[in-house]
Amino acid sequence: MKDQHKKITGYRDLSQDEINLMNEIKRHAEKTQELLNQVGDLRTRQKEKLEELFDHPVDGLDYRQIDESRRCLDLAKTNLQQGNMWFVRAVALPNSF
Repeated sequence: MKDQHKKITGYRDLSQDEINLMNEIKRHAEKTQELLNQVGDLRTRQKEKLEELFDHPVDGLDYRQIDESRRCLDLAKTNLQQGNMWFVRAVALPNSF
């Protein structure tokens, strides 16, 4: 639907500079997600290798450390998503709570 934002309370028209910034923030967020996925994939491979080696450390890591890394990664993801939301809001400046 054309001009959807005009039908939603609190939204406004953005300038071209603001649109460019919003798109740059979105690109940055996608790159961040790629990095999070890379760390997650590494930990998955390491955990699988641990299982194959019957609990012998892999790359100096044990299950506890890999699980802690997953927890840290989940927290990083949540906080980065929240940070990006605030980053977008700083540009969009909605006039509603």
